[in-house]
Amino acid sequence: MRIKLDAKVRTKDGHGAGHVKRVIWDPKTNEVTAFVIATGGLLGHDVLIGRDVLESATYDGEEIVIDMSRDELRVLEPFAEEAYTLPPLGWVAPFPYDYPAASYLMTAEPFIMPSPRPPAGTQRERPERPAISKGMRVRDAGGETLGVVDEVRTDEVTGELRAMAGDEVHVIEETHGTSASRG
Repeated sequence: MRIKLDAKVRTKDGHGAGHVKRVIWDPKTNEVTAFVIATGGLLGHDVLIGRDVLESATYDGEEIVIDMSRDELRVLEPFAEEAYTLPPLGWVAPFPYDYPAASYLMTAEPFIMPSPRPPAGTQRERPERPAISKGMRVRDAGGETLGVVDEVRTDEVTGELRAMAGDEVHVIEETHGTSASRG
C-alpha cells in the first residue's frame, strides 16, 4: 500500500496521532524503511514509525489507522532529525517511490573516504572556500550585522554548501549605546 505524505494517522484506540511528514530512505537497501509522523499539539513531537507498521495499517476513509494505542505512541522516542541528512543534490529515488525529493531523509553517516592532502609546504594561507558554521554572524557588504547562522547543510558527498538558515538580528539604538536582539 502506498503511504501518502500528509496523510492523517490515527491510533487503534481512536485518537489522532498526527500526519505523515517525511520519508526515511536507506541507501544500503535502496528502499524506504520508515516514516516520520508529526504528532502535533502543544507538547507533541515527531516520531519514527517503521514502514511495516504503516503498510500493515488499515484505512478509515483518508486516515491511516495504525495498530498502536495512544499510550504506545506517546512513549516512542522523539525523532532526532540531526541523525539524518538530505539526499545528495540531484538524487532521485527509484521507481515506484515518487515522493518529492525534499520529503526524503537519509541516515547521516560520516564521510569515510579520506580527503586528499596537499604536498608539504603547499599550504594556502586562506582556505579555498569560506568556512560557514552555526553561530557565525552574517554581515552585509558594509559590515552591518544582518543575522546569525542557525543551521548549515552541506552535500554529504562533495561537501558543498547546500543551504543555511538563520535568525535576523535587529539593532536598536539606545541613549546609552547599541544593543542587539534576535528577531
